[in-house]
Order: sequence, then structure tokens, then C-alpha cells
Amino acid sequence: MKLVLLGPPGSGKGTQSKFLVEKHNFIQLATGDLLREKVSNKDSSLGKEISEIMNSGELVPDNIVIQLIVEKISELKNKKLIFDGFPRNLNQAIVLDESLNKISVSLDKVIFIDVDYKILKDRILARINETNEEDRRSDDNTDTLIKRIEVYKSNTLPIVKYYKKMGILKEINGMSSIKDVSQQIFNIIS
Repeated sequence: MKLVLLGPPGSGKGTQSKFLVEKHNFIQLATGDLLREKVSNKDSSLGKEISEIMNSGELVPDNIVIQLIVEKISELKNKKLIFDGFPRNLNQAIVLDESLNKISVSLDKVIFIDVDYKILKDRILARINETNEEDRRSDDNTDTLIKRIEVYKSNTLPIVKYYKKMGILKEINGMSSIKDVSQQIFNIIS
């Protein structure tokens, strides 16, 4: 099964992906993790470029993200995958579908975690307060969050319509408890 989790920053995509990995043997393909892994390589000029982009709240350009994703898809095409944080715009969705098609793979479900944007600020602040400073994500601050939500609204929301038209989109209530959201996702993938 190939699954995409969509939702705004702080909606719980990463948390839910981890549950699917732990309980249902999925492999999480999180672009944020792939990008942070590249950034952590201090000798990588691409990592430095990505770091500057992420810290400013902008989205990393499609060509960089797609390059990293396609490499991983090729390695893991026979596994149960969760795409977390990708695609982030309509072009990426189309390129993802084309890339998967070339290796005879397709998406089975796209799950949209719908949340109230006003709650996201509180969630990000809680995540900051619950994380040790050395483990904290560089993009976890309210200014970056506000910018990321605006970028999300303009770039990512059109994907919801795209996948709805394809007939593979399932919408869930992300305002529920973490456990309830997990159950909603489990019901969709079962």
C-alpha cells in the first residue's frame, strides 16, 4: 500500500506516520526528515542551501525534493510506504504520480487531516515546550509557522481537489484526539 498523509503544519502527519510505521509495518517517507538529514551533513552544499530555505519558512524547490523522493521510491517500491509532507504542491503531486507510474506503482489512498488553523499555533508551542532545545526543529517557531500555513494554503490545498477528483482522497477530522485520528486512519487502510 502506498499512502499519502496531507494536512497543514502541526496537523499530526508525523505522529500518525510513526504509528503506522510501528503498528502496521509502513515505511515513513517524510520529506522533512530527508531534508533535515541532508541539512545535518555539514559538508553538503545542498544541505546548507536547504537549511537557509527551511529557516526562512519557504518551501524547498520541487527539483530538490523530487530528486530525494524519487531516489527513495526506487529503493522501496515493494514496501508499504507513507508519504509524509510530500507532495506539497500540485506539480509535485503530478510528478509523483508520473514517477510512480514509471516504476509500476500507484498511490492507494490519500488521507487529508483537516484541522482548525487557529489550533496549530498552540500545537507548535506545545511541541516546542515538550522538546529539548538540542532536539528542537529549527522551523518550530510561531513566525515560521504562520508563514508555513500561508504557503500551505496557496500551494498544498489544491492537491486535495486533485486527489479527490482521482477518487483516492479520504478526509478525517484532525481535531480529534491522537488516538481517534489513528483509529480513523486505521479504518481507511483496513
